[in-house]
Amino acid sequence: MAENIESNPFVDVSVYLFFEDISDKQGVEGFTNYMVGQAQSLAKSVPEEEYETWDDFASAVVSGESVFSSFESIEQISKCGFVTNICPFSKAIREYIKRIGNFNPVHIEATDHFNHTIQPSAAHSACMMHQTYRREVAKRITVGGKPLQYAQIGAKAYTGEIALPPESWKKVLLEKAGISETQGFMEMRENSCLYLLYVEN
Repeated sequence: MAENIESNPFVDVSVYLFFEDISDKQGVEGFTNYMVGQAQSLAKSVPEEEYETWDDFASAVVSGESVFSSFESIEQISKCGFVTNICPFSKAIREYIKRIGNFNPVHIEATDHFNHTIQPSAAHSACMMHQTYRREVAKRITVGGKPLQYAQIGAKAYTGEIALPPESWKKVLLEKAGISETQGFMEMRENSCLYLLYVEN
């Protein structure tokens, strides 16, 4: 019988310290580029998927059978609106704080760099990797012969701080997701991430 493999706190903490070491050697930009590059490489390693209908795709995502939900539990809250309740990086973040203390300021600096140079959607450095993975994996999925599109609406850090896009973007994204601003606010109180998945008509 196969053993259940548990996450290792030593590995969880070491990964963050490794990123900090990269920052010491290559600066904040190097840290950001490395995390984004790792997520891109990971996404390219997963198989491509094809779904005949949107319902087929959404069902696979929610049941954890799609590569899109390989690392997280996802709930569908509207036709095109989806949430992740618990950030898959939350355990590693807790282990870091428990054993090291407050996060090195470079994580905030890298998050700011990502938000200003790539897209204004990260609440923590882990978001840079997670959101990049989602964006790149979406490129490997087709629904009804059309490529899947992904857009981040909201992300919440372990501190409770929420990252949102500029107001003009937020309005468009919420409307496309079929979610009111009030519902979006409530979803971000209960979940770590709110995002839009869709295909162009």
